[in-house]
Amino acid sequence: MIGSPDSGLLSRRPMTSPLSGFAADMDRCWQERRFDDLRNYLDENIVIVAPGGGARTAGIEAAIGSYREFMSRSAVTLYETSDTVITERGDTAIIEYSWVMDWTDEGTAHQAEGREILVLGRSGGEWKAVWRKQLAG
Repeated sequence: MIGSPDSGLLSRRPMTSPLSGFAADMDRCWQERRFDDLRNYLDENIVIVAPGGGARTAGIEAAIGSYREFMSRSAVTLYETSDTVITERGDTAIIEYSWVMDWTDEGTAHQAEGREILVLGRSGGEWKAVWRKQLAG
């Protein structure tokens, strides 16, 4: 559906949005083990909520450390995303997408799917993720 922000209707942002590649570019950083490049996408005060909502990681150093730690013991053999929806309101944006991942963790094979929710804030014309959560599929 398409509507104005005041109409109450939700609109699906066309993939020509400046944010359309944000999540894919950010995901490539951790998949390619370019952990320091995540600084281009993560806010200094990012909060990452673990699946299930129990644990939270706060701050960019802890967030980058969590990606680094996961990839130090894991080999991702499949990672695909689909159904991206971008909602943008002023200096806040939400990027949602479905994902499927196969990986081995210390020799044990895993498969999972779910939905990612990234909340972005814009400051000085630059978008950064301020909150992230994965929902189980």
